[in-house]
Amino acid sequence: MPIIPTVGRRSPKMRLIIAMLYTVLTLGAITMVYPFLIMVSTSFTSEVDSDEFAPVPSYFYDDAMLFRKYVEAKYNEDIPKFNAYLSNDIPEFKKVEVPANINQQMVDDWLAFKKTLPDTYKMLGGTTNLSRITPEMQSRYQAWLRERYKGDLQAVNRAYTESNQMWEEVLIPVEDWNQRQYQPVINRKYKEFLEFRAQQPERYFNTASGDGLFQDWLRLRYGTEPDVLNETWGTNYKSRFEVALSERVPSHPKQAADWEEFVRKELPAQFVGADPEAEPLYRRFLAQQYEGNIQVLNARYGTKYAGFHEIPLPAPRKAPVSGMPQADWIAFVERVLPTKMIYLQTPEILYRAHLKTKYGSVEALNRAWGVSLASFQQVRPPYLEADWVEMQADRKAVKREFLVRNYREVFNYIVLHGRSLWNTMILVLGLMSVTLIVNPLCAYGLSRFKLPQTYKILLFLLATMSFPAEVSAIPRFLLLKQFHLLNTYWALILPAMANGYSIFLLKGFFDSLPSELYEAATIDGAGETLMFTKITVPLSLPVMAVIALQTFTSAYGSFMWALLVCQNPKMWTLMVWLSQMQQWAPTFVMFAALVLAAIPTLFVFILCQNVIMRGIIIPTEK
Repeated sequence: MPIIPTVGRRSPKMRLIIAMLYTVLTLGAITMVYPFLIMVSTSFTSEVDSDEFAPVPSYFYDDAMLFRKYVEAKYNEDIPKFNAYLSNDIPEFKKVEVPANINQQMVDDWLAFKKTLPDTYKMLGGTTNLSRITPEMQSRYQAWLRERYKGDLQAVNRAYTESNQMWEEVLIPVEDWNQRQYQPVINRKYKEFLEFRAQQPERYFNTASGDGLFQDWLRLRYGTEPDVLNETWGTNYKSRFEVALSERVPSHPKQAADWEEFVRKELPAQFVGADPEAEPLYRRFLAQQYEGNIQVLNARYGTKYAGFHEIPLPAPRKAPVSGMPQADWIAFVERVLPTKMIYLQTPEILYRAHLKTKYGSVEALNRAWGVSLASFQQVRPPYLEADWVEMQADRKAVKREFLVRNYREVFNYIVLHGRSLWNTMILVLGLMSVTLIVNPLCAYGLSRFKLPQTYKILLFLLATMSFPAEVSAIPRFLLLKQFHLLNTYWALILPAMANGYSIFLLKGFFDSLPSELYEAATIDGAGETLMFTKITVPLSLPVMAVIALQTFTSAYGSFMWALLVCQNPKMWTLMVWLSQMQQWAPTFVMFAALVLAAIPTLFVFILCQNVIMRGIIIPTEK
């Protein structure tokens, strides 16, 4: 008779003790829930918020934290470049604050102007990062290529002259128009990338910054504080971030010297323009470079000029940005172009000119914006404010990306590297099959046939549990090597097919089964095989379910033995691959990996919990 119905007849003291035990067990279970929630929560984070260790990530409900994560991803997790682009001095992205008092008209003017900038003034964000997880733009680019080439990776390799083994190896071209020496390789891949680039929403683009680069250059020369700069320039800036790069060379000698050195040696060449009077100088410079041989220039430029007199001066905002034309233009600006003929076309300078054209006067601009600027030179593009507005406009998509990107990274890593899922499935199913055959047969023989040596055999089987697995690992490895079974599924399955504890548990359960059942079956002419399959196995399903779960957990979580006997990556199981992942993956990605790895075990337990509970309760009832 089951034990549970008899609980009601127990004394009040016993019921109180049982209630206290259940309370303690419940509290113990609750203490396990909190760490699990921390693990799940951290798996949705990034470098900005991975150290929160809260049950719910704060960016779920806090837009300020969501904004920090957004700018971290958009600016490629590179805080020095973020500061240089946006005229900031923030030590880390987690210190970024939401802009206060957003001036909507100012932001609208900037966003409208930003769309008119040439491609060489803007670059896609989210293309690289420092945490080594796949950036969002990289994933979007690979998905775009799969659609364009209809899933044929070899067609991509032929088109781009590459040898990618999987889609995740196809890298997106990375733009950096803030670097003076940057130049894209104008090939088929880059031309098709420009098509992909043109289809991306405006919020993904970062704008190159002349003022930010100049301010960062001044920091290296004069220090973080403006005191030395003010003394040298004769100014009274309260911060170096008030410095703006002027369109023409300043009149102050020290300012002019710094301006000229920065423009000639540091500023990206596509931001530099030359007055029309410089055209003869440019042609003469090229003639000297190529020793008067126009054919050599045409060969390197891909042009058909009849002579150097036909070569035009680069138009404003259309300076060459690749190949020999760029190299020659940089050399011309650096060594030949007279200072008085230089003018700049940085995004900030163009923006101020745009506002001057639109509003006509500073007074009109002040009325429209609700500010009190003394001149257009004081205008600063609202980079951070625009980022905030763009994030709010697409808030759901931004949050969804942060929710899935760590899990997408783990999933791609597991699916695309080796055969981890297939190997793990074969190991689990194979080991469970042989375990549920060998152990019950052994236990049945010891239970049914009263051998004189039964307990000695049991003692021998249990003695195997006295030694750590590391003690027997070397003999087993050498034995498998001798039989040439290394790097095979047999190396994973054979050593664990018999288990002393499982045999001991099953024998004890078989001994408790009514002997009358076997006597009746014997009288009816049933053999041992029939009695084992028709009587013993059906009655033992709960206990065998417990053993199957233990076998599943052991096989699924196997790492050291799986790595030892299968050193070929093609034979690595899931846990081996996840252990390799720890060498490069940040904490939040590993937490996502642990959550995914726990799902099969949790799923199996939920499906089999009734059978498992019967296996735990039935031996108590006997």
